[in-house]
Amino acid sequence: MSKNRKSHLDALERRITGAKRIALFGHRAVGKTTLLAMFYREASNGRVPGVRLAAIGPSTAEYLAAKIAQIEAGEPLAGTLSETELKLRLYHGPARFDLIVKDYQGEHVTLGSDASIQDYFADCDAVFLCLDPETSDRPAERRKRQQEIEDLFERYIEQSDDATAGRPVALLVTKYDRVLDDGGPSPDRVEEFIDEHYGMTSHALASHAPHSAMFAVSSYGRGVSRDGRPPAELHPMGLEGPLGWLAEQLEVNDREQLEWLWDLAPEDVRRLSKCVKAYERRYPRSDHGLVFRRRVAALRRRKRLKLFARAVGASALLAAGLAAYDALGYRGAMAVEKSGSPPAVVERSWSEFLAWHPTHRWIFPEEDRRARQHRDEWTLRAETERLAAGVDRPDLPTQIQARKLDSPELAGEIAKVEMAIDRQKHDKAWQALRVADPAAIEKPVEHLASLRAFLREFPDTRHKAEAVGLLKNLERRVELRRDLDDRQIVDAIIRASQVSGTPLRDLIDRCESFLAERPESRYRAEVQQLAVDYAKRIDEADINRARQADRDTPTNFAVRRQRYQDYLQKHLTGGSYIGEANNALEKIDRERDTYQYRLAYDHYAAHPDDIPAVAAKLQTYLKANPDGRHVKDARVFIAWWDKISVPNDYRVVLRRGEVEPGVGKYLAGSGPDLSVEFWVAGVKYGPSPVVVDSYRPIWDYAFPRAVKWKYGETISIRILDNDWSVSGVFTFNTAQGDNLAMKMLSGTLTPSKGGKTKLVFTSDFAVPVLSKPE
Repeated sequence: MSKNRKSHLDALERRITGAKRIALFGHRAVGKTTLLAMFYREASNGRVPGVRLAAIGPSTAEYLAAKIAQIEAGEPLAGTLSETELKLRLYHGPARFDLIVKDYQGEHVTLGSDASIQDYFADCDAVFLCLDPETSDRPAERRKRQQEIEDLFERYIEQSDDATAGRPVALLVTKYDRVLDDGGPSPDRVEEFIDEHYGMTSHALASHAPHSAMFAVSSYGRGVSRDGRPPAELHPMGLEGPLGWLAEQLEVNDREQLEWLWDLAPEDVRRLSKCVKAYERRYPRSDHGLVFRRRVAALRRRKRLKLFARAVGASALLAAGLAAYDALGYRGAMAVEKSGSPPAVVERSWSEFLAWHPTHRWIFPEEDRRARQHRDEWTLRAETERLAAGVDRPDLPTQIQARKLDSPELAGEIAKVEMAIDRQKHDKAWQALRVADPAAIEKPVEHLASLRAFLREFPDTRHKAEAVGLLKNLERRVELRRDLDDRQIVDAIIRASQVSGTPLRDLIDRCESFLAERPESRYRAEVQQLAVDYAKRIDEADINRARQADRDTPTNFAVRRQRYQDYLQKHLTGGSYIGEANNALEKIDRERDTYQYRLAYDHYAAHPDDIPAVAAKLQTYLKANPDGRHVKDARVFIAWWDKISVPNDYRVVLRRGEVEPGVGKYLAGSGPDLSVEFWVAGVKYGPSPVVVDSYRPIWDYAFPRAVKWKYGETISIRILDNDWSVSGVFTFNTAQGDNLAMKMLSGTLTPSKGGKTKLVFTSDFAVPVLSKPE
């Protein structure tokens, strides 16, 4: 196929299968953009019978929506200044068309213009020629517009072979409402108006556009003002005619182009199938689509029959040639076998025949079976010769085992190969022993093992007497060599033990390795004793390390325990000092118990008011000695500390008292009238009842309100004389630094500077006593 013919067919295929390119041809202000927007507005809202128009893609939808909004707002559209491609989809009954329409600047259609829109016009599938009736009363302007259309027609005619435009062409008289307002003909008589005012264009359509039509349209409808502003209510006129005509003409044009393609390429199944599918998709209910599909099916069947006939003929010729080729090859291989050639040559001849004649098995199956049998037989004979010549074939035994199962008829030849394999293996093994015999002085053990393995594998060897003699000689040599090696190893262990810093554990490991590897050595007893001696030295070193910790850190009980535990861990299987280690652990636990308890006891004795520190030491004691001998005292003390560290209630009884003899007021009788009151943490308790005229009052008075106190709070006690008026006799205050002030209300109080003054209290507050450590 020539390049030009292929390009022409490709272009025709694109027109049939691709989107339809629709041209709106018209000068500036003819109303192209307005007409396009109103086409979309009316057809997308169902106001054009039998037709629906949809925007494809957001850019098209936004562009048309903006134009429609401007029209509906009563604003005339400004002149288009840029070229915009719009993608639409036209539905006409069951048919569906993808359309491409371009909006552009009207000046680009002026005579002589080379704007890019001219290329679009040249490649379009249908044309709407738009003329404005307002120019019909200006002859010069009217002629100029018709000449622009005439120029477009001439370009179409130059591309065609039959002096036609080659596509549907419709003439649209826009703004026809003004023609009607001026008393012009009705829309169904638009041809009269066109013939009268646009005769040049009418004549061109009649002469060169067999698929043409004329329509009167108005985007706004009747009642539009002359200034071009859209009316408040839009009643477009005649829009259904162009859209319906366009859908019908596109289908007719597709059908004609498909028939044309069939004439140009009647055998191009791929291209025709693709175009028929596109036609059926575009016109799903068209009877023509069914006809086209049947024609494609018939074309495919004819193509298959032709191909089949050619294949049959070619196959027959090929089969005949292959049969002759295989027959000659078989005769050639038989001739080589009968020529008395060596087995390797015959084997290669049959192998090459089977490799180069794969069809022989299908054309001459019986001959192929005999050929394979000949190849296998001569392969075994060749292997026997190769083995006899000393060729190494390590994978041959595996192949022979598989051949036994696959070819039992070749048992005789297989037995010969196996004998040759055993003979080659025997000779190699014996040759290896003879070659290694001089080196047996250096490695007698390895050589002895090889010799024994040879006799086990070949008990009937013709070299048996020589092999047995070698065996006995090697056994004596190995015995002497082993004894010498054993002595050297033992001496090396002894020398290593004499070197300072050599780990004894390593020496024991070497002894154990020797005993495991040489169970029959005559030095076994000596090595066993060495291992015992080294173990004893390790035992003594470990116990001495623990004893040294006892001496160096007598109060670091954790370190001391760890040393003895390390000893026990290392000597689980037995040690000379296990009893000592266990006794030492018990002793350490006792010493730790006494030591840690004594720390708390001694601190309590030296600082009886420092209860938190004593409690902390007892907590440490309990943690380290949960089963210690002083656990009970420690827990009682800690519980008491937990109680006094927060406020608690205590019952207090004032028993008796005594004051100095000089206490009393003038003319107060035989003695003072005494009572007692006290403050705990700023809270007052009392006063007690008054004992009249007594220097040694006895109250035995229980304060009705419980005293609330916690550790660290101070207490102040006053003795009062109630004669004539209340006055203080003596005040007891908590000593500085005394955090156990509650003891003042639990015993006898006397002044720190001496004298006879005193008070005796009892309460349920008691200080626990720690038992003395042993």
